Amino acid sequence: MIEVSQPFTPPTSKIQIMNPKSMNRLLLSLLLLQFAICNLQSAIVAGSLHDISVQGLNTKLMFSPTNEVLLTGSGLSAGPPKIVATANGSFSVPLEAGDYTVSLPLITWRHPFTISVFETNGTVNITNLMNAPLTYTYTNRVYPPLHVNTAQVIAWSTNGTSTLLDSTATILAGSLHAGSTITIEAFGSFSDPGANVPNATLNLKLGSTTVVTESQAVGNNHWHLHGSITIRTTGPTGHAVGALDLAQDFSGANPFPTDTQSVTLNTTGSLTVDITASIADFTQAENVTCDQLIILLN
Repeated sequence: MIEVSQPFTPPTSKIQIMNPKSMNRLLLSLLLLQFAICNLQSAIVAGSLHDISVQGLNTKLMFSPTNEVLLTGSGLSAGPPKIVATANGSFSVPLEAGDYTVSLPLITWRHPFTISVFETNGTVNITNLMNAPLTYTYTNRVYPPLHVNTAQVIAWSTNGTSTLLDSTATILAGSLHAGSTITIEAFGSFSDPGANVPNATLNLKLGSTTVVTESQAVGNNHWHLHGSITIRTTGPTGHAVGALDLAQDFSGANPFPTDTQSVTLNTTGSLTVDITASIADFTQAENVTCDQLIILLN
């Protein structure tokens, strides 16, 4: 018997076409889902803490939101504060956009500070979120002395005008500005072995320019000198004023004048600072001795 095969007929399937109203509901659901996913974002707030020895500080940070419940893309933000621990000073914490008070619950003598977190899904350093961050500015002006005598210096009557510095003191070019001051403090004595009351002269100098000069008859007295020079303007024709006050330990000694004197000088280059002295010669033994001297530049 010969079998006759039946022709192959592929199975048929029914295609159900969604009606327009159902399609709109599906699209709306997808859009709402996408919107919710896009708004499920938080910033990663990161940073580092160190102690006063600039070592990583292991402690806890508490991020406290405001008392207000916030409406966000993911719903209502109503959670309590979040506490994180630092590891060798480093930390990171996800935070929704909003204002937070950050405190150190284990270090109670440090004040809290506030941050404002903007909307992002990236990482932000906490220092860029601080409201009115505080920095420290050192306000004390500390300058080392420009010069200190480390040896006694004697200006003899036979040597004319001599420096009372034991080495050169130089102000570098560009160091002076309007308001710069040069202060000289010194202690010493006058020697008048013949009781001739010789005339002594002291000068304050910047470079080759004598800013102040004062003279007076002296005896065998100890003295204390305070001198000051103020730069009023700088440049090739700068302006400076100066004065010196020399007190002696003998009440009957003639006082040195203390008038302020002014000069024009070139301040553009480096300048030496000097105090010189001379004393009239009667016995070849008169002298001006400087036991201590310091020069300050501010």
